Amino acid sequence: MRPLSGAPRRVCVFGNPWPGGMGDRIIFNVFLALVRKAFDTAAISYVANREDVWRFSEYFGAHCYADRVIGCPDPDDDDPACWGQLATELRAGRYDVAIFDPNGQEVMARQAAAAGIAARIGIVSGGPADRLLTTTVRMRLPDGEGGSDLVDYAAALAGVLGLPAPRPADVVPPFPFRPQAVPVLPPPVVAVHPGGAPGWNRRWPLARFAGLCRMLAMTEHASFVLVGTADEEAELGFVRDGILAAAPTAQVLVSAGESLNRLASLLQRADVLVGNDSAPAHIAAALRTPAVVLYGPGSREFWWRRAYIHHRAVDHHRVCQYHGHVGGPTVMPCRYSCHFPYVTAAGPYPECLRDIRADEVRRAVLAALAAGRNGAAANNPLLLTAPGAQP
Repeated sequence: MRPLSGAPRRVCVFGNPWPGGMGDRIIFNVFLALVRKAFDTAAISYVANREDVWRFSEYFGAHCYADRVIGCPDPDDDDPACWGQLATELRAGRYDVAIFDPNGQEVMARQAAAAGIAARIGIVSGGPADRLLTTTVRMRLPDGEGGSDLVDYAAALAGVLGLPAPRPADVVPPFPFRPQAVPVLPPPVVAVHPGGAPGWNRRWPLARFAGLCRMLAMTEHASFVLVGTADEEAELGFVRDGILAAAPTAQVLVSAGESLNRLASLLQRADVLVGNDSAPAHIAAALRTPAVVLYGPGSREFWWRRAYIHHRAVDHHRVCQYHGHVGGPTVMPCRYSCHFPYVTAAGPYPECLRDIRADEVRRAVLAALAAGRNGAAANNPLLLTAPGAQP
């Protein structure tokens, strides 16, 4: 691994070209922030799946560390017009440096080389694209509960960019947002996110969320902020009604489908977030808000275990959880053949999440409330405006 020299004016960072969730894009701020720190006068472009660029336009427009976002086709897209459009944009950008996410590196390294980007940085994968890299990093790629984690990747990229390796507590950059005034609720304030992308069911049963919140309302006199997308409003209403049926005087705020600024403002004021492995958990990590996250299929807890310093996982670590997301089948490739998509709040839910008891989660929430932020946020003041974003 050799450090990159020079002061590039234009840098193009190629993210995962496959469609993903917003959480995947939020995590990538780790690497974009390092690039910005290394090349503080350079213009930074970020190449992401074009469907994601459209779906998450609010995030890319105001909460991302890149100055510009370019949409790319799926790697298996065989429409030459789509690839021609990307090639035209890359050539017009006159980039000095290309940096690749390992996912899709085989495809994207060819695109960068064809566009004439002279310096190309990537992780050695053993594939044919390795010969197209001018600066290489050798790392153990993730494989189930093992391999390099987020801290390792950040340290490796920092090394080739000429930066010191960040401490684990400093790996995750602040979430760029403009705080908004939000209601002040009696403490402890528990933010709850029972939702997640419906295409891949990684949700704890909704009735368990309602039961957990009832316990916290009655034993801890907690207030609640229930967050989710507009499509999840009915689920949030179910949890709210369950709380109020047991504790009629509890303070419960429902925030469904509101802006990311609003969501970040609510999570910043919360004492703890409890929810599924989805975007709000990654935002909470970037805000230094304690979080209790429940892991099921495709568990990647090890990936950010060291970097998310206020993050508490509830994870039974079943071997079959480590299968990745594959499209098409109606059941997951696990020993229980769990149903793949989320269909209704009545289920079916994955076995590894059904096994998590409400009292397990309650104990984790109480531990997170007792520990608080531990003063770690003092070293990471919030960045209130995204680089390149308009006020």
